[in-house]
Amino acid sequence: DFFCLSLTSGFVQLRYNLGDGTHVLRSAQRVDPHGGTWHTVKAGRVGPRGFLSLDDREETGDNATGGMSTLDVATDIFVGGVSALSAVSPDAISGEPLGFTGGLRELLINGEELELTETGAASGANVGDWDGTACGYKVCRNGGRCAATGSGAFTCRCPPPWTGSACDQSVGCASNACARGSLCAASGARSYRCICPLGRGGRRCDAEVPADTLRFVGSSYVKHSDARYSARNVKHARVSFSFVARAGDGVIAWMGRAEREDDDYLAVGLEDGRLKIAVNLGEELAAPVALRNLTLCCGTWHNVSVWLNGTIVQVFVDLRRVLSEDLDPFERYVALNYGGRLYFGGFELHRNVSIVTSGLFSKGFEGSLRNVYLFKDTKPLQFLNNSEGFNVYDEELEVI
Repeated sequence: DFFCLSLTSGFVQLRYNLGDGTHVLRSAQRVDPHGGTWHTVKAGRVGPRGFLSLDDREETGDNATGGMSTLDVATDIFVGGVSALSAVSPDAISGEPLGFTGGLRELLINGEELELTETGAASGANVGDWDGTACGYKVCRNGGRCAATGSGAFTCRCPPPWTGSACDQSVGCASNACARGSLCAASGARSYRCICPLGRGGRRCDAEVPADTLRFVGSSYVKHSDARYSARNVKHARVSFSFVARAGDGVIAWMGRAEREDDDYLAVGLEDGRLKIAVNLGEELAAPVALRNLTLCCGTWHNVSVWLNGTIVQVFVDLRRVLSEDLDPFERYVALNYGGRLYFGGFELHRNVSIVTSGLFSKGFEGSLRNVYLFKDTKPLQFLNNSEGFNVYDEELEVI
């Protein structure tokens, strides 16, 4: 498998292979060959379907809908060239492989920017700085202006309401009183609010709060490590919980590592107020299921239980079975290798829900959650043990 972006006769070309043949997409216009224009390229895929755009003006879509859907690669990511050109698949490019000549900045993969520096890269050779000074791209954040002051030195002139050596600190948060372990978020030029870690609350996050019933506000998450994972029978997974929704869309529970696109997962959430279930035991063989005849939003508590026995998934809502389906009659994959990781309400604050879930869910959960049970455990999860989280409130507390 491979995923390769290249320049061919001045056009941007995307080639990728998921194991069932090479897909090829090309931009509609050429780039500036003289190096006087910065271009923006966006490329990727959702399952087998690819997309490519140059400067947001033209976009070419690949209409492939069948075949393989997972990019199975275990190599490093190469930028500008590779350590051995002979290792490049002949299907990945047009003609002979050549290294890139030009400048590159702001490289994002799955929504996360790669640090193109000596410390951020695993290795490299024959790469120089674009302008020859310490004022590289985004040295000064949030619109700050960089001024080189000597060999390898610079200063940032920050616009309001930013301050700090790299204009990365809000003036409102410069002298905040948030308790240790919490986060500060500016809410104006001179004001801020504290984002509390799990188990803490109050205006300054200095009060202990229970974690029996958790309230999520769409930008919350709890990440739990299952201490009993090594003893679990992952061919027979089960998760049960009670919830009340305050919005009709959002991921409620994600059982899986959520690190790589091909990681196994069992996901439960809402879409247009309907319960949505998605399972990946390998290669995303089963399409997600949305229970269109069952509305669970909003304002009423419901009990949900999802059982996964091999490839057979069963869903119970308020003690009534609403789904029983064999995801893969051929039983190519039968175990949920979730790595002992579970997320509730969303993911880490810097991560985009839509990107992490490959579009299965567009946002975090808004509502409350309680009585979460795993497998056949007789006691619910104690979220203050083996868990981390932010922006999660006790059901009785008001959001400040």
